[in-house]
Amino acid sequence: MSEDRVAIGRVRRAVGLDGRVEVEIYSGDISRLARGTEVLAGERQLTVKTAAPGRKQLVNVWFEGVEDRDSADLLRGIELEMPESTIPPAPEGVYYHYQVIGSAVVDLEGGEIGSVSGIMETGANDVYVVSMPGGGDILIPATRDTVKDVDTVGKVITVDLPPAPHGPQDQED
Repeated sequence: MSEDRVAIGRVRRAVGLDGRVEVEIYSGDISRLARGTEVLAGERQLTVKTAAPGRKQLVNVWFEGVEDRDSADLLRGIELEMPESTIPPAPEGVYYHYQVIGSAVVDLEGGEIGSVSGIMETGANDVYVVSMPGGGDILIPATRDTVKDVDTVGKVITVDLPPAPHGPQDQED
């Protein structure tokens, strides 16, 4: 498969003795693993036999040809990927993690802040983990108030950050 691949989840562990694996789906969309769906696990192509919701937002998946615990254990820790062309477009104003991670983050004047190295899902909104050029990370809430533009093609996110708070030593009486 020469097409760009998108990671859709990761095999956490084997479950039971029947070849079942527990998969963390990055999007939370279990329909990505419908019966007959083909995914790549490293260089190995697997076909979903069946999938069912598991514990704590995980999915139990049975793959064709993975019939016992030993076979399932070989998949532990492997990311599952699909061709990018099979991923449905995200709704307006919503972005898949793979579209955001690695993007440059700039302020309203185009000044470099850093690049998105990870995303934390908080429930209310995502939070971008931005690695700064001089070292260290900052957390930027992925809200409309903060994120002003997301260019998924150019991989640039423009943000409007509030001014940094002053410490007690910087305050005047």
